[in-house]
Amino acid sequence: MSSINMVLVVARKEMKNIIRNKGLLFGGLWIGGMFGVLNVLLSGPIFSFDNTVFSVGLLVGVFVGFSFSSFVFLREKREKIIETILCTPLSLKSIWFGKVLGATIPAYLFSLLGVTLVIVISNVMRHSLLFPSVAILIHILGVVPVFIASAISLIGFCQFLLGMRENKIISYLIILLLFPFMYPSVFGGIIWGNTNVVVSWVEVVVLLIVLMLILALTTYLSRYLSKEKIVLTIP
Repeated sequence: MSSINMVLVVARKEMKNIIRNKGLLFGGLWIGGMFGVLNVLLSGPIFSFDNTVFSVGLLVGVFVGFSFSSFVFLREKREKIIETILCTPLSLKSIWFGKVLGATIPAYLFSLLGVTLVIVISNVMRHSLLFPSVAILIHILGVVPVFIASAISLIGFCQFLLGMRENKIISYLIILLLFPFMYPSVFGGIIWGNTNVVVSWVEVVVLLIVLMLILALTTYLSRYLSKEKIVLTIP
């Protein structure tokens, strides 16, 4: 079996487990709906449609992805299922990549749900035809899934490498580190020193470069993962 097929086998298994878990699905719907609706309703008189779409796609994807990553990585450690999986012919990298892919795809679908709600509700409330710019469309279709995968891969790496107690802390730290990139005002302040930023191609490209660096770093760090290290962190 090729490495790609092994990754897909693990990814399909994880997606099936997520779909079967009604609590996870309800949580995803709640997060997607909450961020999608509240970001429009609480926007006030100063409303940037593109900025809202930019933020909601990332926020929903990362928070749902955080929930899914805990399910696909920590659950198997807690229930000691991971020992059985590590004894299979699957390579450790295939298991890790498969879990990341299996959590990223459903998280991205919930992200699209949140973005769709923003577009629909904004059009209804503003009584006008609003549609994301080309830069934002590219962001939603290309950058958001990479953002989700970057977050899940980094969290998953830590959840494999560290013990249960350390994981609770490090996972939240990763979310906090990524948080500034989810809001254009904060993101713009970091890049330009200006918080009154309307998202353009520049912000989208800069964010994509940052994410590719995070993915490259996590992939490099995965060299230091071993089945023995993972087993030693099982409670």
